[in-house]
Amino acid sequence: MSEIVSRRRLTWQFAGFWLTWLVVQVVINSPIEHHLSGWSQELTLDAIKLVVWLGGGWWFIHQAQPQTLAIAPRDQWRPNWHFTAGYLVWGVIVIYLLGQFWLAHHGLRVSHSFLSEYWGRYFVVVGITEEFVFRGYFLNALLKHTSFAWANTIQAIAFTAMHIPRYLTTIPPMSPTAWLSNLVSVALLGALFGWLYAKSRSLWPGIVVHMTWDILVTLFA
Repeated sequence: MSEIVSRRRLTWQFAGFWLTWLVVQVVINSPIEHHLSGWSQELTLDAIKLVVWLGGGWWFIHQAQPQTLAIAPRDQWRPNWHFTAGYLVWGVIVIYLLGQFWLAHHGLRVSHSFLSEYWGRYFVVVGITEEFVFRGYFLNALLKHTSFAWANTIQAIAFTAMHIPRYLTTIPPMSPTAWLSNLVSVALLGALFGWLYAKSRSLWPGIVVHMTWDILVTLFA
C-alpha cells in the first residue's frame, strides 16, 4: 500500500510541477522574451528557471522520507571521479555532435543565432536544474519502488513531457517534424542521463553531459 501511495504522490507532484511550468512559460517567460532582450532577458529567465526548478526540487526532496529515496540527497552531489563510463559517454557525445555539425555545414561554424548570453542558460542553468529535479528526485524516488528499466523509462517520458510547455510557447510555432524530432531526442537523452545517474550514483556525470550537449547544439546547430 505504501508503494502505491508513493507512486500516486510522484504522479501528482509531476503533474503539479508540469502545470506550474506551463503557467510560468505562458504568463511570465513568453512576455519577457517579447519585451526584454540581451543580458536583461537572459538573467531574468535564468533567475526564474533557478527559482522554479531548484525550489521545486528542494521542496520535493524536503518532503520525502529518507526511506523513499534510493540515493541520499547529499550523497548524490558528491562527484564520482572513478566512474570511467562517464568520461567515455562525454567523449562520444562530443565527437558525435561535432561530427554531425561538420558534415551538415562542411565545417564547424558558430550559428548566426548564437548569443554570448546563452553560455549561462545552456551551459550552466539548464543542466543543473533539470538533472536535480528529474534524476535527483523523480528517478531517485522511482528506483526505490521499481526496476531500473521501468524507473528510467518513466522518468525519461516525464522529462520529455516537461519540454512541451516550452515547445507550445515557441514563436514561430514548431513544425510537426520538429516536434517529433525534438521529443524523440529528449526522451533518448533523458534515458542516457538516467543511466549515468543510476550507475554513478552521482548527479555530476549527467550534469556535465547535459551541459555539453546543450551548449554544442546551441553553438553549432
